[in-house]
Formats: sequence, structure tokens, C-alpha cells
Amino acid sequence: MTLELDENPNSERTKLILDGVRAFNRDRTGNERPRPIAYFVRDDAGEIIGGVQGSLWGRSMHIDALWVDANHRGRGHGTELMKAIEDYAAAHDHPLIYLETASFQALPFYQGLGYCVFGQLPNITEGHTLYFLSKDVSD
Repeated sequence: MTLELDENPNSERTKLILDGVRAFNRDRTGNERPRPIAYFVRDDAGEIIGGVQGSLWGRSMHIDALWVDANHRGRGHGTELMKAIEDYAAAHDHPLIYLETASFQALPFYQGLGYCVFGQLPNITEGHTLYFLSKDVSD
């Protein structure tokens, strides 16, 4: 056996690891790999100015990323995107939503949407905490 460090692994090699984990998970739960979904918001010219991406798995959805262009923040687009993806998750039997956000990002925003902190990792980067939040959107 040889232990090998790869500081710049290619996608083929990292896919091998993910596929192995996903096969193990499927064997234990019957659930297929996470399925990504996304919503986008466009301006009047049709340009994407924001979006949210989530991954559905089991009864859950992980919010992978939420972004609104800096020139369009503070207008409710983030709330609109989150509401849309939450509604989709609830309608498709994925009522447990979870995400992470850092202390310099959007903790108050998510708490205002009803997300609750269930864990934290202090000093994820110098002087900042990573928060883990969840929300149950079941009826």
C-alpha cells in the first residue's frame, strides 16, 4: 500500500471518491446521489443578477449557495429566492433544509427567514465563525 498526496487532484480522481461514498450511501439508504436544483432572478435585460442552488437528498435539501449581485442587494431578491427553493423542497418531500454561513456573510438574514443555528465552528478563518443552520418547512 502507498499513501499518495495530490495537492491538485483532477476531477476524475475526486469523482472516484465521491462515487464511492455515494454508492455506500445508496446501499445503506436506498437514496440516489444528491440532485441539484436552482432558481435564478434576472433583471429587465434578462441578465442573471442572483440565484440559489440546493441539493436534494433523502428528506433534506442542502443550500449550496445563495448569491445576489452587489448592485441588486437589499431589494428582497435573496428572500424571494430562498422562499422559492423552500417551497420547491416542501412540495417534493424534502422538508429538512440546512446550510452554512460564516459570521461575515448572512447569519442575520437566514435567522430572519426562520433558520436556527444548530452548530458552529469558531475560527474557520481568523476571527470568524462558521454557523450551521436548519429549518423544517413541513406543513
